[in-house]
Amino acid sequence: MKGRIYSIKGTTVFLAVERTACFGCTAQECARERRERGQNPRLIAAENRTGQNLSPGRIVETETAKRSLVKQALLSLLPPFGGFVAGFALAGVLSPVSGDGARGAAGVAGLFLAGFAVYALRKRFPDKSRPHIVKVIHH
Repeated sequence: MKGRIYSIKGTTVFLAVERTACFGCTAQECARERRERGQNPRLIAAENRTGQNLSPGRIVETETAKRSLVKQALLSLLPPFGGFVAGFALAGVLSPVSGDGARGAAGVAGLFLAGFAVYALRKRFPDKSRPHIVKVIHH
């Protein structure tokens, strides 16, 4: 993701970005602190791990660790799928005469319940990993 440096505080660099690819990504949490303070949520926080000489106005490219992306994908997909399966199976156990429609509805309810639980837990305990700056594109 590319962004223009807005400000720098130690090794944390705040970038103004077009947030097209961030929906559902851990990068959503990058701006959490700024949203809570009522400031510009279009700014994300990234780390300058390599100690590059940066200044406001420069355009940089960031990268998110692959481990973080895999973790995010698993947390986004597996719990809702498990919620659907659990809801479908639980409806069959609680009411053996229920048809596929009722079991499907219970599965969908389980899917939404598990999805909401993941969302609530991510809001309560956000991921602390941030993208890091890999290169300066424009001085």
